[in-house]
Amino acid sequence: MNNSNTKIYLAISGALIFLFILIIIIPFSKRTPTQDDQSNPTDQVFPTSVEINPTLSSGEQTESVPADFTGAIEEPIPQQIIDTSAQKRDLQEKIPLDLSLFSIDFDYDQDKFIVTLKDPKEQAQKEFDSWRTANYQGLEVNQFIIK
Repeated sequence: MNNSNTKIYLAISGALIFLFILIIIIPFSKRTPTQDDQSNPTDQVFPTSVEINPTLSSGEQTESVPADFTGAIEEPIPQQIIDTSAQKRDLQEKIPLDLSLFSIDFDYDQDKFIVTLKDPKEQAQKEFDSWRTANYQGLEVNQFIIK
């Protein structure tokens, strides 16, 4: 191989390696450490408001108008569901409830009331059924787990 061709190839290879190193190093060396761009909470647009004035350079607060329509369909809730949930909440507030023949607790995992019957079980079951129908007729039997 010719000695002059070898020198040309080495020169071109060296120049390419030098350019490759510069291309990799220069973008990282020009970066200056900057703080995270933290925006001011007053600059954020809230999804339930509409901005009517743009932010002024003097730092004055802008006015916002509450949104009238959120996109949700407002359906009336049947009164039976409202009554049932009110009775359930009322009984949950009284928990743990310990009566003469049974006790009631609430299991949040199953979202049901736990009824523990005392002996004699048949009499306790009848007492519980009459107590439930007298006080919490909106709560169905499937809302209770009887042990």
